Amino acid sequence: MRIVSEDEKRIVDVGTSDLFFSLYSTVIVRINNAKNEMPLAIEFLHKGECPYEKAQATARQINLIRDALASIPLEQIVYDYSDRTKVAPWEGNVSPVITSAGNFYITADGKDLLFEIASILVYADITKQFVRICP
Repeated sequence: MRIVSEDEKRIVDVGTSDLFFSLYSTVIVRINNAKNEMPLAIEFLHKGECPYEKAQATARQINLIRDALASIPLEQIVYDYSDRTKVAPWEGNVSPVITSAGNFYITADGKDLLFEIASILVYADITKQFVRICP
């Protein structure tokens, strides 16, 4: 799964869709009022599209999500919001360096996923690019 700018000059290699869906699930379940306080970020995580006109505001909201996730312990990460009984494939196999949901979500090449999402959205705003999530 990748997040790609329209000109394909910026690409974020997310890794598996399971990880991305877990991010969305954790935000929806664990961050109170996320839909009201961070609607553009939730829309991007859900629909996988962001026009450049909304990119800067969406990036700000992604940073708010990142801050909120820092206070959520690893045990409260949600793998699938629609079936909370599902066990994540990484269950019991998380690096001791990971201390919360705030630093749990990383890209396939080991970068902070939320930082990379915000970064590509800022790029989209500056260069007037559409951003989309590709399988």
